[in-house]
This record gives sequence, C-alpha cells and structure tokens, in this order.
Amino acid sequence: MQFQELIGQQAVARRVLEAIQQNRLPHALMLTGPEGVGKLAFANAIAQYVNCLKPGPADSCGSCSQCRKIRKGLHPDLKFILPIISKKEGGRQLLSADYYQEFRQAFFQHPYMSSGQWQRMLGGENKQLMIGVHEIREMKQQIFLKAFEGRYKVLLVWQAELINRQGANAFLKLLEEPPDQTLIIMTCSDPSRLLSTINSRCQQIRLGRVGAEEIQAYLQKQHQLSQEQAAQVATIAEGSIANALEFIEESNIALKTLYVEWLRAIYTGNYPKMSAQTEKICKENKEYQKLFLVLAIKKMRDSLLYHLGVEQLALLTEEEKAFQQNFSKLVDATKVERITRALEESRRQIMGNANAQMVFSALSIQIYSILRAA
Repeated sequence: MQFQELIGQQAVARRVLEAIQQNRLPHALMLTGPEGVGKLAFANAIAQYVNCLKPGPADSCGSCSQCRKIRKGLHPDLKFILPIISKKEGGRQLLSADYYQEFRQAFFQHPYMSSGQWQRMLGGENKQLMIGVHEIREMKQQIFLKAFEGRYKVLLVWQAELINRQGANAFLKLLEEPPDQTLIIMTCSDPSRLLSTINSRCQQIRLGRVGAEEIQAYLQKQHQLSQEQAAQVATIAEGSIANALEFIEESNIALKTLYVEWLRAIYTGNYPKMSAQTEKICKENKEYQKLFLVLAIKKMRDSLLYHLGVEQLALLTEEEKAFQQNFSKLVDATKVERITRALEESRRQIMGNANAQMVFSALSIQIYSILRAA
C-alpha cells in the first residue's frame, strides 16, 4: 500500500517519511489511535516504502518488484502476527500463519478491515481473540533469519494489546535484542493494556480520527453511496473508516431498524418486546454492540434536533423522520443529555468486556425510567 492511498493521516505520513529519509527510524514502532483509522494500512505503507527499490520523496514507487509483492502480501520478508482464537488441531497449537491466506485475501482487498470482521471470519464471534506465547516463539525463530530479498525484514503485529502475559514477556526479549535490518511495527488501540516495558521500547506514533468529509468522499468514490447516504454514515462513524464500512455492510443495514424497535419497546413499556430486542443485540459480537451504541447516541441527538424544531439539521431517511416525529415529543434537552450519558457509559462498559446482557438490560430500564420521569 502507498501512503497516498491512505484516507487521512497525511501529516503523520510526512513526519514518518522524513524520519526514514534522515535514517532516524527506530527498530520498533507502535502505531496507536482509535480503532478503524487505518493503523495496519499505515504500517503496510511503511513496510512498502522501506523496501521499495525506487522510493520517491513522498511515497514508494508502487511498481518495482518489492512494492508489487508487498502490495499482494507475498513478500518473503514481510511477516504478520495476527490475533486469533486459541485452538489446537491434531495436537498442534494453531498459529496466525495457519490463517494467513484468509487474512491476506481479506486485508489486501479491504485494508480497513475491523477486528470484528476478522473475528467473524474466524467463526468466533463469542470468543476472545489473542496473541499467545507460541506465536511469539515461532516468529522469533523466523525473524532472526537473514532477509531473503528486501532491505528490511518487517514484522507487523496487529492489535498488540491482545498479546497475553507470557507472550508479552517473550516479545519484550525480541524488542531488547532485535536482529539487524529488522523493523518491528505494532498497531495498538489501547497501549495501557501492554507491559510498560514494551511501551518504553517503542517509538509511538499516534494516528488521529479521520475527518467526516474525508470519510464521506471515500464512501462516495469507493462504495458508490449517494451524497446523503455517505454524509449520514460519516457523521455516525466517529472518525473510523472501519465503523463506516461496518455500517454499510449488508448485515448491518438492520441496525437502524433494531434501534427503532428497541427504543419503541422501551418507551411503550412493553417488557417482553424490550427483552426480545435486547436479546437480539446481545447475540451479536462486541463490535456490533459498540456500533449499535454509537448509532443510538447519534440518533438521540437527532431526537433533540427534532424536539427543538431544527430537524433539517438531522440527516434522516423518511422512515426515520416518521419515528422521530413521535419519539421527539417524549424528550427534552435534559432527558436527551441523561440518556446520552447512559449510552456512553454502556459503551464504555462494553469496551471493557462487561457482560452484554447485564449492560443492555440495565440500560433499557434506565432509559425507560428517564423517559417516564416528569
């Protein structure tokens, strides 16, 4: 991937390019930032640039043999450590290399693939992704081999915060004594979950949220959304390309319908239906639940716009307008603020791996109480 293909992040790219060109690139980088902003795509662009045979001042050439191989995920000196579901087969612990072909086909076609999409590909929606010590030990054996054809051997670690304790200790030794001409690039959404000693041995580069206008332009150009549709998704996506793509996936078109049915069950006090809608949400994986809450926060703000008589500021479909015309009569600024706080707290709990059934059941009751308050 080339830097020019990244959505946003161009200022960060210029700083990284300057460091490479001045030979100031450390052996270990950690790309941090919110989920879905393109950290792994950015890491791949670095890998392509440092191995490019004809690099320019602003990007790799994109056409030499090294660029072509890296672009397809076929370069022998580009290695990935991926989070997977711990599993044995034939008495052997499976490693991310066993899933690399599936990953390669998905990532190099869709470089903003989310961890939730990867988890669904592995068939483990309700299981935890992790990077275990077996993974690190196997990679250490490979990374100390001499580069086959590139200037650098590059190790990309996706979601480094998912390395378990044993794996983290083994990985720390690799960071302390890296082989020559080796570049280790980790992506991490939450560095606080890593050992402090790992954090201290990496130069951190933070990628910020992508602007709504950039997301909108990308969705219109690459996914043929109308201007109105792209604008709606971009405002909900919270600066995350992965969120935006999740919203337009066929499987997630039902998000808005589920939100409306859930909220309707709450404000009518229909407990059996409320419980049924909550159950639907809880059957989905954590990424879906987070997206649902992001959508709910945005739609609650739309309700306030309707209540204040400035509904033209809300980008809504005709079906949503019909719902908001009725629901907005039940809320005022204070109620919207309280419900929004409850939604944000629930999102924080889901991100912290709280029990989804307990979170959404409590949230439903809390919203009902707020709506019924005088």
